[in-house]
Amino acid sequence: MKTYRSWACLLLVLLLTLSLAPAAFAEVVFSEETQSLSGEIDATAFLAGASPVSTADVKGILFEAGNTVSVGGSSEYAFVAGNMVSLSGSILRDAFVAGNSLSISGDCGRDMVAVAETLEVRGSIGRDLTAAGRSVVISGHVGGDVLLSAEQITVTDDAEIEGTLHYNASAAISAPAEILSRAEVYAEKQADSSEAAARSGAPSILSTVRSCLFRFAGLLIIAYFLLWVTPLWEKLDADYTGKSFGSYAKTAGIGFAVLAGLPLAAIILMITGVGLRAAFVLLPVYMAALLAAPVFLGFFVGALLWRKALKKTRNYWAELAIGLLVWAVLAAVPYVSAVLKLVSIVLGLGVFTRLLGKKKAAAPVLPESVG
Repeated sequence: MKTYRSWACLLLVLLLTLSLAPAAFAEVVFSEETQSLSGEIDATAFLAGASPVSTADVKGILFEAGNTVSVGGSSEYAFVAGNMVSLSGSILRDAFVAGNSLSISGDCGRDMVAVAETLEVRGSIGRDLTAAGRSVVISGHVGGDVLLSAEQITVTDDAEIEGTLHYNASAAISAPAEILSRAEVYAEKQADSSEAAARSGAPSILSTVRSCLFRFAGLLIIAYFLLWVTPLWEKLDADYTGKSFGSYAKTAGIGFAVLAGLPLAAIILMITGVGLRAAFVLLPVYMAALLAAPVFLGFFVGALLWRKALKKTRNYWAELAIGLLVWAVLAAVPYVSAVLKLVSIVLGLGVFTRLLGKKKAAAPVLPESVG
Protein backbone atom coordinates (compact mmCIF):
# COMPACT_ATOMS: atom_id res chain seq x y z
CA MET A 1 0.00 0.00 0.00
CA LYS A 2 1.35 3.40 -0.90
CA THR A 3 2.13 5.63 2.06
CA TYR A 4 1.05 9.23 2.51
CA ARG A 5 4.68 10.19 2.13
CA SER A 6 4.90 8.75 -1.37
CA TRP A 7 1.84 10.71 -2.45
CA ALA A 8 3.22 13.90 -0.91
CA CYS A 9 6.56 13.48 -2.67
CA LEU A 10 4.80 12.89 -5.99
CA LEU A 11 2.72 16.02 -5.45
CA LEU A 12 5.79 18.11 -4.69
CA VAL A 13 7.67 16.79 -7.71
CA LEU A 14 4.71 17.77 -9.90
CA LEU A 15 4.68 21.23 -8.31
CA LEU A 16 8.40 21.54 -8.92
CA THR A 17 7.93 20.66 -12.58
CA LEU A 18 5.13 23.21 -12.78
CA SER A 19 7.39 25.85 -11.24
CA LEU A 20 10.36 25.22 -13.52
CA ALA A 21 8.43 24.97 -16.81
CA PRO A 22 7.51 28.67 -17.16
CA ALA A 23 11.05 29.69 -16.20
CA ALA A 24 12.32 28.12 -19.39
CA PHE A 25 10.26 30.56 -21.45
CA ALA A 26 10.62 33.80 -19.48
CA GLU A 27 13.27 36.15 -18.31
CA VAL A 28 13.84 36.55 -14.59
CA VAL A 29 13.21 39.89 -12.94
CA PHE A 30 14.78 40.82 -9.61
CA SER A 31 14.66 44.19 -7.91
CA GLU A 32 17.72 44.46 -5.67
CA GLU A 33 18.06 48.19 -5.24
CA THR A 34 14.59 49.08 -4.00
CA GLN A 35 13.51 45.64 -2.78
CA SER A 36 10.20 46.25 -4.54
CA LEU A 37 8.41 45.28 -7.70
CA SER A 38 5.72 47.30 -9.46
CA GLY A 39 4.09 47.66 -12.84
CA GLU A 40 3.41 44.79 -15.23
CA ILE A 41 6.01 42.03 -15.50
CA ASP A 42 5.68 39.39 -18.19
CA ALA A 43 8.17 37.04 -16.51
CA THR A 44 8.98 34.94 -13.49
CA ALA A 45 9.94 37.33 -10.68
CA PHE A 46 12.40 36.84 -7.80
CA LEU A 47 12.32 39.38 -4.96
CA ALA A 48 14.26 39.24 -1.68
CA GLY A 49 15.51 41.55 1.03
CA ALA A 50 14.82 42.74 4.56
CA SER A 51 11.36 44.14 3.70
CA PRO A 52 10.44 43.24 0.12
CA VAL A 53 7.19 44.64 -1.30
CA SER A 54 5.50 43.47 -4.49
CA THR A 55 2.67 45.44 -6.06
CA ALA A 56 3.40 44.21 -9.57
CA ASP A 57 1.15 42.31 -11.93
CA VAL A 58 3.40 39.28 -12.52
CA LYS A 59 2.48 37.18 -15.56
CA GLY A 60 4.29 34.15 -14.17
CA ILE A 61 5.57 32.88 -10.84
CA LEU A 62 6.42 35.18 -7.94
CA PHE A 63 9.21 34.06 -5.59
CA GLU A 64 9.45 36.45 -2.63
CA ALA A 65 11.41 36.05 0.63
CA GLY A 66 12.61 38.26 3.47
CA ASN A 67 11.94 39.32 7.05
CA THR A 68 8.82 41.45 6.59
CA VAL A 69 7.21 40.40 3.31
CA SER A 70 4.32 42.13 1.56
CA VAL A 71 2.52 40.75 -1.50
CA GLY A 72 0.00 43.28 -2.76
CA GLY A 73 0.01 42.70 -6.50
CA SER A 74 -0.98 39.67 -8.54
CA SER A 75 0.73 36.63 -10.02
CA GLU A 76 -0.06 33.28 -11.60
CA TYR A 77 1.62 31.31 -8.79
CA ALA A 78 3.33 32.48 -5.59
CA PHE A 79 6.07 30.99 -3.40
CA VAL A 80 6.43 33.30 -0.40
CA ALA A 81 8.52 32.91 2.77
CA GLY A 82 9.45 35.22 5.63
CA ASN A 83 9.15 36.07 9.28
CA MET A 84 6.06 38.27 8.94
CA VAL A 85 4.12 37.80 5.71
CA SER A 86 1.15 39.81 4.49
CA LEU A 87 -0.61 38.59 1.35
CA SER A 88 -3.22 41.13 0.28
CA GLY A 89 -2.97 40.72 -3.48
CA SER A 90 -4.39 38.21 -5.89
CA ILE A 91 -2.89 34.82 -6.79
CA LEU A 92 -4.66 33.54 -9.88
CA ARG A 93 -3.77 29.88 -9.36
CA ASP A 94 -1.86 28.30 -6.44
CA ALA A 95 0.02 29.79 -3.49
CA PHE A 96 2.61 28.27 -1.14
CA VAL A 97 3.32 30.44 1.90
CA ALA A 98 5.54 29.85 4.97
CA GLY A 99 6.62 32.03 7.86
CA ASN A 100 6.26 32.88 11.52
CA SER A 101 3.21 35.13 11.24
CA LEU A 102 1.00 34.98 8.13
CA SER A 103 -1.89 37.27 7.27
CA ILE A 104 -3.90 36.29 4.18
CA SER A 105 -6.39 38.97 3.16
CA GLY A 106 -6.12 38.62 -0.62
CA ASP A 107 -7.50 36.08 -3.07
CA CYS A 108 -6.17 32.73 -4.26
CA GLY A 109 -7.88 31.30 -7.33
CA ARG A 110 -7.18 27.63 -6.64
CA ASP A 111 -5.29 25.89 -3.81
CA MET A 112 -3.23 27.34 -0.97
CA VAL A 113 -0.68 25.64 1.30
CA ALA A 114 0.28 27.72 4.34
CA VAL A 115 2.58 26.92 7.28
CA ALA A 116 3.14 29.35 10.16
CA GLU A 117 3.25 29.83 13.90
CA THR A 118 0.17 32.04 13.65
CA LEU A 119 -2.04 32.16 10.56
CA GLU A 120 -5.08 34.28 9.78
CA VAL A 121 -7.09 33.78 6.59
CA ARG A 122 -9.47 36.66 5.87
CA GLY A 123 -9.45 36.50 2.08
CA SER A 124 -10.93 34.12 -0.46
CA ILE A 125 -9.52 30.75 -1.58
CA GLY A 126 -11.11 29.20 -4.66
CA ARG A 127 -10.50 25.54 -3.84
CA ASP A 128 -8.69 23.78 -0.97
CA LEU A 129 -6.73 25.19 1.97
CA THR A 130 -4.03 23.06 3.62
CA ALA A 131 -2.54 24.74 6.68
CA ALA A 132 -0.46 23.96 9.76
CA GLY A 133 0.60 26.05 12.72
CA ARG A 134 0.12 26.74 16.39
CA SER A 135 -2.84 29.08 15.91
CA VAL A 136 -5.09 29.22 12.83
CA VAL A 137 -7.95 31.69 12.37
CA ILE A 138 -10.30 31.46 9.37
CA SER A 139 -12.73 34.29 8.74
CA GLY A 140 -12.79 34.32 4.93
CA HIS A 141 -14.16 32.14 2.16
CA VAL A 142 -12.86 28.70 1.15
CA GLY A 143 -14.47 27.13 -1.90
CA GLY A 144 -13.25 23.59 -1.18
CA ASP A 145 -12.00 21.53 1.75
CA VAL A 146 -9.91 22.78 4.67
CA LEU A 147 -7.23 20.47 6.11
CA LEU A 148 -5.75 21.82 9.35
CA SER A 149 -3.14 20.74 11.87
CA ALA A 150 -2.93 23.19 14.79
CA GLU A 151 -3.13 23.64 18.55
CA GLN A 152 -5.76 26.38 18.41
CA ILE A 153 -8.33 26.66 15.60
CA THR A 154 -10.86 29.48 15.30
CA VAL A 155 -13.49 29.63 12.54
CA THR A 156 -15.48 32.83 12.88
CA ASP A 157 -19.19 33.27 12.23
CA ASP A 158 -18.37 35.20 9.04
CA ALA A 159 -16.33 32.35 7.57
CA GLU A 160 -17.60 30.28 4.65
CA ILE A 161 -16.28 26.75 4.03
CA GLU A 162 -18.06 25.11 1.13
CA GLY A 163 -16.26 21.80 1.53
CA THR A 164 -15.40 19.78 4.63
CA LEU A 165 -13.27 20.94 7.55
CA HIS A 166 -10.68 18.32 8.57
CA TYR A 167 -8.77 18.96 11.80
CA ASN A 168 -6.70 17.09 14.38
CA ALA A 169 -8.45 15.83 17.49
CA SER A 170 -5.91 17.44 19.84
CA ALA A 171 -6.80 20.94 18.63
CA ALA A 172 -8.86 23.34 20.72
CA ILE A 173 -11.47 24.47 18.20
CA SER A 174 -14.09 27.19 18.08
CA ALA A 175 -16.37 27.17 15.04
CA PRO A 176 -20.02 27.65 14.06
CA ALA A 177 -22.24 24.63 14.71
CA GLU A 178 -23.10 24.31 11.03
CA ILE A 179 -19.44 23.88 10.06
CA LEU A 180 -18.68 21.56 12.98
CA SER A 181 -21.66 19.35 12.14
CA ARG A 182 -20.00 18.23 8.89
CA ALA A 183 -16.38 18.44 10.03
CA GLU A 184 -14.09 15.40 10.25
CA VAL A 185 -11.66 14.83 13.12
CA TYR A 186 -9.01 12.80 11.34
CA ALA A 187 -6.77 11.88 14.29
CA GLU A 188 -9.52 10.00 16.15
CA LYS A 189 -11.04 8.33 13.11
CA GLN A 190 -7.61 7.23 11.91
CA ALA A 191 -6.00 6.55 15.29
CA ASP A 192 -4.86 3.04 14.44
CA SER A 193 -3.45 3.99 11.05
CA SER A 194 -1.78 7.08 12.55
CA GLU A 195 -0.05 4.98 15.19
CA ALA A 196 1.08 2.52 12.52
CA ALA A 197 2.34 5.38 10.39
CA ALA A 198 4.23 6.79 13.35
CA ARG A 199 5.85 3.41 14.03
CA SER A 200 6.81 3.01 10.38
CA GLY A 201 8.16 6.56 10.20
CA ALA A 202 5.69 7.59 7.46
CA PRO A 203 4.26 11.04 8.31
CA SER A 204 1.01 12.47 7.00
CA ILE A 205 0.78 14.46 3.80
CA LEU A 206 0.39 17.64 5.82
CA SER A 207 3.49 17.11 7.94
CA THR A 208 5.55 16.18 4.87
CA VAL A 209 4.46 19.28 2.96
CA ARG A 210 5.06 21.40 6.05
CA SER A 211 8.58 20.03 6.48
CA CYS A 212 9.41 20.64 2.82
CA LEU A 213 8.13 24.20 2.94
CA PHE A 214 10.07 24.98 6.11
CA ARG A 215 13.25 23.48 4.66
CA PHE A 216 12.90 25.45 1.45
CA ALA A 217 11.97 28.72 3.16
CA GLY A 218 14.70 28.53 5.79
CA LEU A 219 17.48 27.64 3.36
CA LEU A 220 16.32 30.21 0.81
CA ILE A 221 16.42 32.98 3.42
CA ILE A 222 19.99 31.96 4.39
CA ALA A 223 21.10 31.79 0.75
CA TYR A 224 19.51 35.12 -0.19
CA PHE A 225 20.94 36.82 2.88
CA LEU A 226 24.44 35.63 1.95
CA LEU A 227 23.85 36.80 -1.62
CA TRP A 228 22.64 40.16 -0.39
CA VAL A 229 25.56 40.96 1.96
CA THR A 230 28.53 38.93 0.65
CA PRO A 231 30.22 38.01 -2.64
CA LEU A 232 30.13 34.34 -1.58
CA TRP A 233 28.32 32.97 -4.62
CA GLU A 234 30.51 34.85 -7.07
CA LYS A 235 33.53 33.33 -5.32
CA LEU A 236 32.10 29.80 -5.49
CA ASP A 237 31.14 30.35 -9.11
CA ALA A 238 34.72 31.28 -9.96
CA ASP A 239 36.19 28.39 -7.95
CA TYR A 240 33.93 25.53 -9.11
CA THR A 241 32.17 26.34 -12.40
CA GLY A 242 33.59 24.21 -15.19
CA LYS A 243 35.78 22.19 -12.84
CA SER A 244 36.01 18.40 -12.97
CA PHE A 245 34.19 16.01 -10.66
CA GLY A 246 37.50 15.52 -8.86
CA SER A 247 37.36 19.08 -7.52
CA TYR A 248 34.00 18.43 -5.92
CA ALA A 249 35.18 15.05 -4.62
CA LYS A 250 38.25 16.65 -3.04
CA THR A 251 36.08 19.27 -1.35
CA ALA A 252 33.69 16.55 -0.09
CA GLY A 253 36.69 14.61 1.27
CA ILE A 254 37.82 17.64 3.22
CA GLY A 255 34.29 18.04 4.54
CA PHE A 256 34.14 14.41 5.64
CA ALA A 257 37.41 14.84 7.55
CA VAL A 258 36.03 17.93 9.28
CA LEU A 259 32.73 16.17 10.04
CA ALA A 260 34.53 13.32 11.78
CA GLY A 261 37.53 15.11 13.23
CA LEU A 262 36.41 18.50 14.50
CA PRO A 263 34.04 17.28 17.27
CA LEU A 264 36.72 14.86 18.48
CA ALA A 265 39.33 17.63 18.48
CA ALA A 266 36.98 19.92 20.40
CA ILE A 267 36.34 17.23 23.03
CA ILE A 268 40.09 16.66 23.46
CA LEU A 269 40.64 20.41 23.84
CA MET A 270 37.93 20.55 26.50
CA ILE A 271 39.26 17.54 28.42
CA THR A 272 42.87 18.68 28.43
CA GLY A 273 41.95 22.28 29.10
CA VAL A 274 44.60 23.41 26.64
CA GLY A 275 42.20 25.10 24.25
CA LEU A 276 38.94 25.35 26.17
CA ARG A 277 38.13 28.76 24.76
CA ALA A 278 38.93 27.63 21.23
CA ALA A 279 36.67 24.59 21.62
CA PHE A 280 33.73 26.75 22.69
CA VAL A 281 34.25 28.92 19.61
CA LEU A 282 34.69 26.02 17.19
CA LEU A 283 31.58 24.07 18.16
CA PRO A 284 29.01 26.85 17.45
CA VAL A 285 30.75 27.57 14.13
CA TYR A 286 30.64 23.84 13.36
CA MET A 287 26.91 23.64 14.13
CA ALA A 288 26.17 26.74 12.05
CA ALA A 289 28.08 25.23 9.12
CA LEU A 290 26.07 22.00 9.42
CA LEU A 291 22.77 23.91 9.30
CA ALA A 292 23.83 26.00 6.30
CA ALA A 293 25.56 23.15 4.42
CA PRO A 294 22.63 22.34 2.05
CA VAL A 295 22.72 25.83 0.49
CA PHE A 296 26.01 24.99 -1.21
CA LEU A 297 24.70 21.84 -2.87
CA GLY A 298 21.53 23.74 -3.76
CA PHE A 299 23.62 26.40 -5.46
CA PHE A 300 25.57 23.88 -7.54
CA VAL A 301 22.39 22.01 -8.56
CA GLY A 302 20.52 25.23 -9.35
CA ALA A 303 23.37 26.57 -11.47
CA LEU A 304 23.50 23.28 -13.39
CA LEU A 305 19.76 23.28 -14.09
CA TRP A 306 19.53 26.99 -14.88
CA ARG A 307 22.55 27.25 -17.15
CA LYS A 308 22.75 23.80 -18.73
CA ALA A 309 19.17 22.46 -18.75
CA LEU A 310 17.31 25.74 -19.24
CA LYS A 311 20.11 27.41 -21.27
CA LYS A 312 19.90 30.64 -19.30
CA THR A 313 22.55 33.20 -18.45
CA ARG A 314 23.90 33.38 -14.91
CA ASN A 315 21.36 34.53 -12.31
CA TYR A 316 22.17 33.67 -8.70
CA TRP A 317 18.71 34.55 -7.37
CA ALA A 318 17.00 32.13 -9.74
CA GLU A 319 19.66 29.42 -9.39
CA LEU A 320 19.49 29.40 -5.59
CA ALA A 321 15.68 29.24 -5.55
CA ILE A 322 15.54 26.40 -8.08
CA GLY A 323 18.39 24.40 -6.52
CA LEU A 324 17.02 24.66 -2.98
CA LEU A 325 13.51 23.77 -4.16
CA VAL A 326 14.91 20.61 -5.76
CA TRP A 327 16.84 19.87 -2.56
CA ALA A 328 13.74 20.30 -0.37
CA VAL A 329 11.69 17.96 -2.56
CA LEU A 330 14.35 15.24 -2.70
CA ALA A 331 14.93 15.54 1.06
CA ALA A 332 11.36 14.27 1.56
CA VAL A 333 11.87 11.11 -0.50
CA PRO A 334 12.54 7.99 1.61
CA TYR A 335 16.08 6.54 1.35
CA VAL A 336 17.13 9.34 -1.01
CA SER A 337 16.90 11.76 1.93
CA ALA A 338 19.68 10.13 3.97
CA VAL A 339 22.14 10.06 1.06
CA LEU A 340 21.25 13.61 0.02
CA LYS A 341 21.77 15.01 3.52
CA LEU A 342 25.11 13.24 3.94
CA VAL A 343 26.36 14.57 0.58
CA SER A 344 25.08 18.06 1.48
CA ILE A 345 26.87 18.04 4.82
CA VAL A 346 30.27 16.79 3.64
CA LEU A 347 30.25 19.00 0.54
CA GLY A 348 29.06 22.03 2.50
CA LEU A 349 31.63 21.57 5.26
CA GLY A 350 34.33 21.12 2.63
CA VAL A 351 33.35 24.31 0.81
CA PHE A 352 33.18 26.20 4.11
CA THR A 353 36.58 24.88 5.23
CA ARG A 354 38.26 25.72 1.95
CA LEU A 355 36.82 29.24 2.07
CA LEU A 356 38.22 29.73 5.58
CA GLY A 357 41.55 28.34 4.45
CA LYS A 358 41.99 30.77 1.58
CA LYS A 359 44.99 32.99 2.13
CA LYS A 360 44.63 36.67 1.52
CA ALA A 361 46.84 38.14 -1.14
CA ALA A 362 49.87 39.88 0.30
CA ALA A 363 49.70 43.65 0.29
CA PRO A 364 51.98 45.24 -2.29
CA VAL A 365 55.20 46.72 -0.89
CA LEU A 366 55.18 50.44 -1.42
CA PRO A 367 58.48 52.18 -2.20
CA GLU A 368 59.93 54.27 0.57
CA SER A 369 59.34 57.92 0.17
CA VAL A 370 62.32 60.05 -0.57
CA GLY A 371 62.89 62.56 2.15
